[in-house]
Amino acid sequence: MNKATVVIGGGIAGITSALELANSGFRVYLIEREAAIGGQAASFCCKATEVCTKCSVCLIPRKLKEVATHPQISILTNSTVSEVSGKIGDFKVEVLRKPQYITPERCIACGMCAEVCPTEPKAILPPSPEAIPYCYVIDETRCLRLRGEKCNLCQGICPTTAIAFDLKPERQELSVGAIIVATGFEVFNAREVGSLGYGRYPNVLTGLDLERIFNREGYLKLPTNGKEPKNIAFVQCVGSRDESHGYCSQVCCKYAMRFARLIKHQNPDVQVTIFYIDLQTAGKGFAQFYQECQESIRFIRGVPVEILPTPSSKLEVRFENILAGKVERETFDLVTLSVGIAPRKDSWDLARILGINLADYGFFDTKEPFNSVETNVEGILLAGTCQGPKDIPDSIAHGMAAAERAMEVLEKCQ
Repeated sequence: MNKATVVIGGGIAGITSALELANSGFRVYLIEREAAIGGQAASFCCKATEVCTKCSVCLIPRKLKEVATHPQISILTNSTVSEVSGKIGDFKVEVLRKPQYITPERCIACGMCAEVCPTEPKAILPPSPEAIPYCYVIDETRCLRLRGEKCNLCQGICPTTAIAFDLKPERQELSVGAIIVATGFEVFNAREVGSLGYGRYPNVLTGLDLERIFNREGYLKLPTNGKEPKNIAFVQCVGSRDESHGYCSQVCCKYAMRFARLIKHQNPDVQVTIFYIDLQTAGKGFAQFYQECQESIRFIRGVPVEILPTPSSKLEVRFENILAGKVERETFDLVTLSVGIAPRKDSWDLARILGINLADYGFFDTKEPFNSVETNVEGILLAGTCQGPKDIPDSIAHGMAAAERAMEVLEKCQ
């Protein structure tokens, strides 16, 4: 019986599963399709004010370092699963690893390659602060050389000869006893709700935009002029609880309130309004957190249906005030759309390769309604948001549960 395990997906749930297994003596292959592990959560910011707001973002860097140095874990970045055969205790997993063109072991992240790159925007991208491996990345869609044109500027200037354009895709077969799927989620594309103006009005942002701005800058400023906004609105349930996404994403209310508190903490004079249908306050201590937010943040139960620019460069929000029973309009400097969690668009392809089922809306399905980790294929388990919406603490807990179940089923196969 093979006690090695493949974990597909290097986000927080996959990393947690890998560490639980590795710390118990199991060999783990962590497969990540991107150039670095960490997933969506690696770009999130700490939302602490004078006290911790329990967003759990601070747990991610430590787990990333631990998984990167664990002797029982092999990390395969730029990799996808192309074929799976066998059964529990004896799976054969074929992995296709795309060339990265910049060798992580040689890259010293000096940035010289990006400086000489002639494309705009640049085809060579710097790593995020927490990226593992910490290495510059070439965007194949922008790179002149990889698009068939003549260009060798980056390769010629690299002081460690880390850039190699002649690399080819590699195939590798892994023999494992169990598979954990932790492929994560996609953020709902706010452009699909055209009436809210995302992508057309620069001062309409998404929650993910806010995460990146605070992670990079540490504070909020208007994209149009760099000034600090004085009147901010959050619009809840964008891409959740509608005809095509009839579920609650579970995270939007929490991150909106945490951001609202952080903004008020940095500048108490800023006016913050949260438009909502129903507020999701489940979770330890979050109902009390909501009560504390009500002291300084305005909550309006109403659905914004349209956002339009005004002559004074502000944003007019037209919304139905449910409690007042009428349509109202208000202006804001900046509007943040609290976008929800959506299943990955490539979930169907992976489900076909693995032979597992998809549930409603495109998340991976479980064998039983009250068993959130086991699929219809014995030995293939689920972890994190690929099974359904979860915040960081719930994703960590789900990753641990998947690892524990993997150990149980592998022990039974002996």
